[in-house]
Amino acid sequence: MPDQSTQGSGRNKANKRKNNNPSACVCPRCGFEIEKTAGVNCRSIKCPECRVPLMGK
Repeated sequence: MPDQSTQGSGRNKANKRKNNNPSACVCPRCGFEIEKTAGVNCRSIKCPECRVPLMGK
């Protein structure tokens, strides 16, 4: 049986990742920025100037 002191040690880390959603999508090349739309991956949106996929900020 596993040591009781180590059980659940990953829960806090998982919760922190859930709350770390990007608030904006940014072009890594020119800095163009738009507000993040819920349910839409930033990488699926291309910069209108550079045609490069955006990244989460």
